[in-house]
This record gives sequence, C-alpha cells and structure tokens, in this order.
Amino acid sequence: MTSEPARLQRLSESLAAADRLLAHQDPEAAVALLDQLLAEGPWPGEIPQALTHNLATALRQCALQQMQSGDLAAAMQKAARMFAVPLPPGLPAERVRGRAEILTNLGTDFMNAVQPEHALLCFRQAIALYPCPTFSNNLISILAKLGRPAVLADYCDTLEPKDLAPRILLACQPKSGSTFLRNVLQEVTGWREIYLCLHTELSAQDLFYPVLLEYARTPTVTHQHCRATEANVQLMQAFGIRPVILVRDLHDVIVSLRDYFNGGAIRTTQFEEAAWQALPPERQTDQIIDLVVPWHLEFLATWQKADRTGRLPVLWMTYAQMVQDKAAAVRRILTFYGLEAADERIASIIAKVGASPERNRFNKGVSGRGRDGLTSEQKARILRLAAYFPATDFTMLGIGDITE
Repeated sequence: MTSEPARLQRLSESLAAADRLLAHQDPEAAVALLDQLLAEGPWPGEIPQALTHNLATALRQCALQQMQSGDLAAAMQKAARMFAVPLPPGLPAERVRGRAEILTNLGTDFMNAVQPEHALLCFRQAIALYPCPTFSNNLISILAKLGRPAVLADYCDTLEPKDLAPRILLACQPKSGSTFLRNVLQEVTGWREIYLCLHTELSAQDLFYPVLLEYARTPTVTHQHCRATEANVQLMQAFGIRPVILVRDLHDVIVSLRDYFNGGAIRTTQFEEAAWQALPPERQTDQIIDLVVPWHLEFLATWQKADRTGRLPVLWMTYAQMVQDKAAAVRRILTFYGLEAADERIASIIAKVGASPERNRFNKGVSGRGRDGLTSEQKARILRLAAYFPATDFTMLGIGDITE
C-alpha cells in the first residue's frame, strides 16, 4: 500500500505534469491526467479545489482548440463536460469566481467562433455560479445579438417570477407631467413611491438592478427619465416591468425646461450655472436644443424601436392626452396594469394632488406655447437633428415631416 506522503508527492508531480501539458498545448492529455487524479480521490484539504479548477481550465483549452480546427460539435461536448465539473463543498468565493471566469472566457471563445447560442449557454452558466456585473455585460451583449429576452435568473438566483411584486413605471421625458401622474397613481394604489435608479440626475436615470433586487417584493410606483437602452430593456424583461411611455410636444418641453432651469434646477444639470444665467433667453434655448434635445430624440427613437420589435409591452401616452382628461389617463394606466379604482376615488385624488402645484413641478403647464417661444431657425435645427433618426415617427413630439 502506498503511504499518504508518497501519494501526495505523486499528486504534486502529476499536477506539475498537467501544467506542462497545458503549456505545450496538449490539453487532451492534461484532461486525461486530471480525470485520473480525481478518480483516485478522495483528496484532503484544498486539493479537490485545485484539481477541479485545473480540469475546467484544460477543458476550456480543449474546446478552444477544437473550435479553431472547425470541430464545433466536439467543442460543445467539452463545454458540456466543463458545465458538469462539480464545485467542491465549501469552495471560497474567489474560487467560484475563478470557475465563472473560465466559463465566461469559453463564452468569449464561442463568440469569436461566431457561435452565439453556445456563448449564451456559457455566459448564463457563469452568471448562475457568480452573479457579477462584469459577467452581466457579456450576457447583455449576446442577448442583444440574438434578439432574446432576458430572464430573472440572469440577475437573481433567489427569486422566481411569481415572487415579483407588481409595479408601475412611467418612462418619461422631463417636463411631461410625470411627477403629477406618479403622485396620483401612488395615492390611488397605495404603493410605495420609489426611484429604481442609482441617482436622479436629470437625464441619466437608468435602471439599477441592485435597487430592483432590493424592492423586488415591494409594489412600487416610479417615474423615471430613462431611454430604452439595451440594459434597461433587458432589466424590464427580467423583472416583468411593463412601462408607460409618457411624451410631450418637444417645443413645449424646451420652453418648460428653460423656465425650470431658470428657477434653480440648472444645478441638476452639467451646465455651468453662472454661464447659463448670463445668457439671454434665445441663447438659453439654443443651448437646450444643441445639448439636451438629442436625448429627447433618442428617448422616442429607442422606445419606438423596442415597441416595434415587440421586446416589451408598452402603453403610450402624451402630455396633451393627460391634461385634457386626467381621470381618463389614470384609468387607461390602471387598466394597462390590470388594476381598478372607482371613478369617484380617482377624481378625488386628482383634485387633492392638483391642489399642490409645487409638489407636481408644473411651470405653466400650457400646451402649444413652445411654438411661439422658438424661432424659425431653432425649429429648423430640431428638424435637422430629428433627420438622424429616419425610422422614427416624431409626430408624438410635435415634429412633422423631417424633410420639410
């Protein structure tokens, strides 16, 4: 019988031999040697961790070699073997992350071999082992490439879709009446009012998934200035969010923003406050058109694309529709979310919320004043900017034929 010291010495020599095989591009032989060592277990201490890590590394190299030789079926078989390599009990977090990184690297290999379906499997295996934003970035990219929806398991392994609380999300332009509408909906539902972003900077309110996880079981009402970026769309798919898209005539938004900034909100922007205050009104409007309007055009373009391609169920609503009949607007939104409320209750809450204009951030709230507040040249500049989005219908923003 071989003594334990001699057995451990042979193990050390065999591990060194496996490393040499990998260095000399012979991963198949390394896999065979590591399989043999695992079969000779059990091994004490951290030895199983090293063996399984090295085996996963060798299998990834085998798969890469087979991809490079054009044998994709064999490469996928090696990937399946890697998926099945067990994680030893009590594995430290850094070792789990190491395994996830190997899987992510294999997914990148498959992407480079133009095998996105196999890459998706690898990235999802990595996420399942070790949820990490770095790994999520790869997953977001491959789902976008394949046109596949994200699922909750891509972000969380402790929740099922049935665990998710209902939520109302108003994805909205600034100065579109969203604060008023959110306040009404919060009162009607009794749900918690919360932002689902990291910070409420005026035009960068993208969804932040740690916040989504924190409030996954809490019914919420949110208004957020977010575009349909790839990350936002996938988070909404994964967490079952169906947004209401609230838009307003862009000319009115520009004039309302100018008033809003002059009222002190310029401090919430990246503009230099002293330089802004020194500008005459027409130049302030120019600055908004040049630096802020592109975000609004992207807002509509991205949401129309998400709707057109069926990536999310959405409800469209304009500021004009909302202010013309606030009760009807609230009922439309409640119906979209499968909710009900008595007409008398809706009317009472609208009156209550409407009695506090400061809380709702209304300036003048008048539709149509933007066209009188902009020069012909400024309107023409908006049309030129809109022309960069030929697939987008800007009618909802009060922009007509972009060729005119």
